[in-house]
Amino acid sequence: MNKISKKRVAFFFFRSMKNLFLKKVLSVSLEITHSCNCNCNHCDKGGRIPNEKLASPERFGEIVRELKPLVAQISGGDPFLRKDLYQIVEKIRINKNYPYIVLVTNGWLFDENKYKVLKEIGVDEFSISLDFPDERHDENRSIAGLFQHLNNIVPKITKQGNQDITIISVIRNQTMAELVKLAEQARKWDASIVFSAYTPLRTKNFGDAPTRPDQLNFLRKKLNYLINNRNNFKIYTTDSVLNGYYDFFSNNCYIPGCRAGHRSLVVNPDGKLAPCAMQPCSFDSREQLIEQFSKNNTCGGCYVSLRANTEKTLGKTIRDGYSFYSSSQKTEI
Repeated sequence: MNKISKKRVAFFFFRSMKNLFLKKVLSVSLEITHSCNCNCNHCDKGGRIPNEKLASPERFGEIVRELKPLVAQISGGDPFLRKDLYQIVEKIRINKNYPYIVLVTNGWLFDENKYKVLKEIGVDEFSISLDFPDERHDENRSIAGLFQHLNNIVPKITKQGNQDITIISVIRNQTMAELVKLAEQARKWDASIVFSAYTPLRTKNFGDAPTRPDQLNFLRKKLNYLINNRNNFKIYTTDSVLNGYYDFFSNNCYIPGCRAGHRSLVVNPDGKLAPCAMQPCSFDSREQLIEQFSKNNTCGGCYVSLRANTEKTLGKTIRDGYSFYSSSQKTEI
C-alpha cells in the first residue's frame, strides 16, 4: 500500500465523496496501447498490433482533465510498449494531489531505472500481474524467464520503502489453489496484493470460471482463509470485494447493475471512450457513452477489480475508504 501524507489522504476522501455527489467517474483506465509482449491464457490481448492508431499524450491529458477522476490507471496491452509513456504520465497529472496514478504492467520491461523516472514524474502505484508464484507464470504469459525477472526486480524496488508495488492476480479455475501462495509470494517480496475475478467476456471460455459446486466450495475455503488471516499478508482487496467475487462466480458469472460509464470507464488507445475493456464500443464523449450505452446497459458479465471497487454502495465506500486511509496514515511520509 502506497505511503501517503495525511493531507493527501484527506484530499482523496473528500474528492471521492465529491465525485460521487456530482456523479463524476471515480476511476478511468487509460488503455494506451492494445499491443502486448505477453499472450496470456485468460486475456484477449497478446502480440504487437501493426499500425495501431494511438492518441497523443496531450489527448490523454485532455481527457483526464475533463473527467477529473480520482484514479487514473495506465494499462494496455502493456504500457511500456509506448515510447511516449513518460510524456503520458506527465500530461495526465493534474496537480501534485491527483489523480492517483496507477501503472499496470506484466513487468517484463520494468526495471529500477524506469521505476525511478516514473516515480519522479508522478506514478503513485505500480501494479504487476502475477498468475502463479513460480515458473508456471512464464508458461501462462508466454514469456520464458518472466517470473525470475520479477523475483529479481520487485524486491529491489520494495526495499526502497515506498510501499508502492502491488501484485494483481486473477482468480480462475487454474489459479484457485494458488491464492494463498500468491499472497505469500507478495509478502515475500514486501508487496501488497490485489485480486480480481476472471471474466469469460474476454476469451469466451466459461470453463476457466469456477462455477461448479465443487469449484465454488473450494474457492469459498480459500477466500475464507485469506479473509480470516489477512493480518498475515498485505491484501489490498477488501472482504466485501472478495465475497463479491464468490457471488459473481456462484451466479454463473453474472452480477446485475453494472455502472460502467457512470462510476468508471475506459479510454481506448485512439483516445475514444468505452464503458469497459470488454465492450468493443467507441464514443467521443462521456455524455454520448452514457446516452447510447449506459442508459440501456444490462451487462453483468464481469466483476473485475475496477468494477467491484467503484460500484460499492456509499456505506461500503466510506467503510473501506476509512480502512484504507487509516492504514495509509500509519505509514505516513
